[in-house]
Amino acid sequence: MMRFVKHDDASKKASAEAVAAPAEGSAAIDEGTVGVLDISGAATGADNNAAISVWPAETVGAGGSACATAPACTDVRGLVRFACGGVVMLALCAMLLMNGCAADQTSSADTENSTASVTAAVASGDAEETEYASFEDVAADFDESALDLDYSKRDLDASCDASAATAITLEGDSATISGSGATASAEGVTITAAGTYVVTGELADGQLLVAAGDDDKVQLVLAGATIHNEDGPAIYVQNADKCFVTLADGTENTLADGADYALEANSDEPYATLFSRCDLTLNGGGTLNVTAAYRHAVCSKDDLTVVSGTYNISAVEDGLRGRDSVKIRDGVFSIAAGGDGIKSNKDSKPTKGFVSIDGGTFDIQAGDDAVQAKTLVRVAGGTLAVAANDDAFHSDLEMHLLGGMLAVDAGDDAFHAETKLTVDGGTVDVTSCYEGYEAEKIYVNGGETHIAASDDGVNASAADLSDSSDTDTTSNTLPNGEAPGNLGAAGAGAGMTMGDENCLIQINGGYLVVDAAGDGVDSNGSVEVNGGVLLVAGPTTSGDGAFDYDLAATVNGGTVLMVGSTGMAQSFTSGTQAFAMAATSGTAGQTVAVVDASGSVVASFTAPKQFGMVLASSPAFTEGGEYSLVVGGSVEGANADGYADSGTVSGGSETVITASCTASSGLGGLSQGDDPMAAGRAGDVRVQRR
Repeated sequence: MMRFVKHDDASKKASAEAVAAPAEGSAAIDEGTVGVLDISGAATGADNNAAISVWPAETVGAGGSACATAPACTDVRGLVRFACGGVVMLALCAMLLMNGCAADQTSSADTENSTASVTAAVASGDAEETEYASFEDVAADFDESALDLDYSKRDLDASCDASAATAITLEGDSATISGSGATASAEGVTITAAGTYVVTGELADGQLLVAAGDDDKVQLVLAGATIHNEDGPAIYVQNADKCFVTLADGTENTLADGADYALEANSDEPYATLFSRCDLTLNGGGTLNVTAAYRHAVCSKDDLTVVSGTYNISAVEDGLRGRDSVKIRDGVFSIAAGGDGIKSNKDSKPTKGFVSIDGGTFDIQAGDDAVQAKTLVRVAGGTLAVAANDDAFHSDLEMHLLGGMLAVDAGDDAFHAETKLTVDGGTVDVTSCYEGYEAEKIYVNGGETHIAASDDGVNASAADLSDSSDTDTTSNTLPNGEAPGNLGAAGAGAGMTMGDENCLIQINGGYLVVDAAGDGVDSNGSVEVNGGVLLVAGPTTSGDGAFDYDLAATVNGGTVLMVGSTGMAQSFTSGTQAFAMAATSGTAGQTVAVVDASGSVVASFTAPKQFGMVLASSPAFTEGGEYSLVVGGSVEGANADGYADSGTVSGGSETVITASCTASSGLGGLSQGDDPMAAGRAGDVRVQRR
């Protein structure tokens, strides 16, 4: 540890006396004194302490240079002191580098990818070390770019040197060990040293316990192992620096527990079939079956990283759980969980508590949420089919969709983030949910999304960062009707608000199709459409609308085509791109096409249900331009949603509309009887009748 001591002329002596004497192997260098710096301890990893005196602030010249009052060139002693000071600082920098390099003198096979770790630590700064007092403070400091989303070289390396490994052969109620670092007993097998351990055979009722040193890295290679422990974890990593569980290629491995655990004194631990108190990495090309009759299936109290493998998991509570984080690079996952399918729950650090999925194939049935995190849910790849009794994907802060193919069936929200939800890519197909995309701020920049919702399709509502905003639940019945923990065997809508400036739905790109029984696009604040394609089928009843907002709605680009009931119809308030709304009706299955004066289609959409109004905007619209709404025609080249932005339409009935960049005057939208609604809601403008 280094202690920097600032001396001024008046208190130099007092400050020097206040500094404790340096420890052995260190140096105290006072101002104007030539000191000797001993960094010999760095090579052995010993602590190094140095007290370094710095020049008083008043001695620093203009521009921050110390040369203004540095010793004159004719003063030889001063020159020596000045030069030695520079050497000392260079030596200190070298000491810091050597300490970093000597922190882990493990073999090359054990070397972690330190570049990513250092980058994350520098980016996160004090946030990495500080436990925050409240989740509101965590939210204020959260920055997705500060998260460590990378995988170390050791995580990615599933190889092992079998000739140097310790072999553990399980034999029913006993075990045979060939090699060092492990011992067998009536309770099972205990590993106490770093190294690689190859496990085969079956343990009928016992435990594989890892109780190694704080700096030890332990690799468990499961090569056809079956472990059942009736009163605790099948594998318990009680202590180590990091544990790697490698599934040997072509092997099938099984872990199971009982419904009751013998817990440690004054603790609720352990609580998972595979339970680790340190970082846990799962890799390899084999298969792992986990049946959790007590609580969770796989749990790390630090980071849980999955690189590869096939996983069949059934748990009465959570399937995969990492308190600090869960990172998944690849793998095949079948998860049936009475609680959450995948979860990270660290709520006191802004760099922890996230779930990041880069790839893999997932089939998740969850009694609560399919994927849940405290700070961030990130999906950048993979194929995910999820069904959840509550939210499919839930984050208490942010969510980021960058890629992958997601098929979702949710009892509550399909994608729920409290503060921000960003959609940059991926293919999302929500076949059933209460609300589709929900967050305080929603940004759709790319991707292809289809949402079928029993309430709102896209909803911006105020964030709730209280501890009670998302209560964990478990269910004995999964969405598919089966029970969890046996492998092989809705919220209320929000009331009326006066508008919240924090709430925003911004659509900048992508392709978004919404079929909602409630509001199609609903913001308790504002809506901005700047690009992309937005197709909405709103409600058939008068209590909701295809488009609903409390403050303002602007359109500056993109293609918009909405159909719905007239009772709560709202148009845009303004924008740089023209728009039009009209009272035009149609039935389920009819296509609505907007056609320009030349007969070319500029936008079209097939309505999945009856409608009484149409709201449209297109880059092809001009201020004051007249266009035709054609209902019931056949559009050339339309896709499965009936969408096209070119070609022609044949047949159908025609209504003329006039586009404008400003909303039409009037009291509001139309009621079911085509009478004006009560005034007072922004953007409730009179629809055109022709």
